[in-house]
Amino acid sequence: MFSPSVWVSPACHNFSPPRLALERAVVYTSNMTAVEIIDEIKRLPRAEQNRVIDFVRKAGEVRRLAPEELGELAKEMAGAKDPGEADRLQAEIVRGFYGGQANA
Repeated sequence: MFSPSVWVSPACHNFSPPRLALERAVVYTSNMTAVEIIDEIKRLPRAEQNRVIDFVRKAGEVRRLAPEELGELAKEMAGAKDPGEADRLQAEIVRGFYGGQANA
């Protein structure tokens, strides 16, 4: 039903969005899980995936982790059976504590 308080320009009546916009339209909500986000990233063209990778690397370089996050990583490190995994977790703890590169 037409609302008298809404006016639509006659030029808009024949408007149709570009086909690509319709095919690539994705609705994001705050309720998406990490798995769902990762699945969406996998569907992106390679060049767009590379942009996401660059963003994540840059964002991860500067963010300090909360005490709870550091504690969880420490528990994982203490329980790690693989020395390589323990080393990776230790580097992540150092990076998260200082908010930069693990070797900085």
